[in-house]
Amino acid sequence: MKTIKQYSQTLLLTLPLLLSACGAYLDVNPKSEVTDKELFATAEGCEDAIYGIYAEIGGDRNGLYGQMLAYKYPDLMTGNFTINQSDDMAYVVQRQWTHDNAIAVAEKIWVSGYKAIGHVNKALSHILPKDDGEFRHTRLYKGELLALRAFLHFEMARIFAVSFASGDAAAKAKAIPYVKSYGIQVTPYSSLDKVFELIIADLTEAEKYLEEDKTLLPVERNNSMGDFTSNRITHFNLYAVKALLARVYWTMNDLEKAEDYAQEVIDSGKFPLKTTAGAWNGLETGTLDMQETVVGLYSTTFTYYYYFDLIRSSTSMGSMKLAEQYTSIYEADQEGNADRRYVAWFDRNNNWCTKHYNVMYASSNDSGSTATYNGNSIPGVSLIRIPEMYYIVAEANLTKDLGKATEYLDYVVTSRDQTAFADREAGKITEENIFNDRRKEFFADGGDFHNMKRLARDLTIPGMGTFAGNDDATYTMPIPASVEDNYRQ
Repeated sequence: MKTIKQYSQTLLLTLPLLLSACGAYLDVNPKSEVTDKELFATAEGCEDAIYGIYAEIGGDRNGLYGQMLAYKYPDLMTGNFTINQSDDMAYVVQRQWTHDNAIAVAEKIWVSGYKAIGHVNKALSHILPKDDGEFRHTRLYKGELLALRAFLHFEMARIFAVSFASGDAAAKAKAIPYVKSYGIQVTPYSSLDKVFELIIADLTEAEKYLEEDKTLLPVERNNSMGDFTSNRITHFNLYAVKALLARVYWTMNDLEKAEDYAQEVIDSGKFPLKTTAGAWNGLETGTLDMQETVVGLYSTTFTYYYYFDLIRSSTSMGSMKLAEQYTSIYEADQEGNADRRYVAWFDRNNNWCTKHYNVMYASSNDSGSTATYNGNSIPGVSLIRIPEMYYIVAEANLTKDLGKATEYLDYVVTSRDQTAFADREAGKITEENIFNDRRKEFFADGGDFHNMKRLARDLTIPGMGTFAGNDDATYTMPIPASVEDNYRQ
């Protein structure tokens, strides 16, 4: 069976084919076509290409989930962390969008995102035309690639397009390009509504191809790697697609459809909340949660840079520090025992957020720690975890079934060792209670930023003042003129 080490070696071997903008894989010429035909002529070649795309998304630190989109951009933007002024992100946090350093950050994210989309489209151009029975897992290949295309466009829209709450009709009419082919042709920009229509279309088609995941994805999981169907939480599996559809509809404020998909993921029973002290005590930070992760990326790039940015910062090696406001976030609505998240994810003696601190990088600089990675889980970043589905169901029921709304928020709250809202004096919840618990759950995960953008919440960052939620500049990164056409590459 493939171990994680072997899996990472496979990814590294496929990266030269997929990640080099100058390499044969990305060139549009006869020589490249021969290379492509050879690569996609076998099941192993198709799988290597898909693994390479996952590695690209998880390994790109400046533009994707190796660092930037996982925590650096979204959590700095909400003030959960602070950043050295020497870092380009300092100008982004200050919303100095015309500054060269802020433009450089935007360029990296845009180019990285559309480059990855190009790789997905290139793989789709070879795999979609295949008969479903050509290889054992052809349908899975098709479903995962369609889901990846939808996911990447969704991420680009969340960063570069205005929200549905925006009053800027012109900005909504020209959101981002939704690119469905690989090559030098130019794809025109689509409206915000059209982009989300296309995202939903790709995800809906992906669902049909991924039905096999109902039997492939077990409730009890570990990090053993076998063939392509092993460890499905490291792939865009069926439940990841349903969860992403829930997130997409939630972003559009279509809470009825969002609830339907979120409920499907919950009712599958495959992603139980951690409800015991033993489950929390056995948690390895900086890894995919074997119970609660619906989909994540194997990425030692992510775990390393989180360590470098936020743990070694105490030795002046890192550029980010935990902001003082984190304690007030966990004090909101607190009732009962100490919140398990607060206990598990923070080192209050050193003022660290250890949520994604993987002990494989522990060193003598870390309070003399000698801990090592035990190999029982997967280093990397979770893209979707099950608590998000409970929040969506709770929010969807606030105005139609307050009892159900309270029940679903309480599932998360009690699993974190807090007193159920149903047992508190008010006996029910408000929208603010959901907002507050989301902030606790998604600290250092980026979800907080996207929720605040959706709600157009005013944002106060100590030392900078308050940014107005109804000002698109607060949450939307302008597309630099220098890269507007780079999605063609």
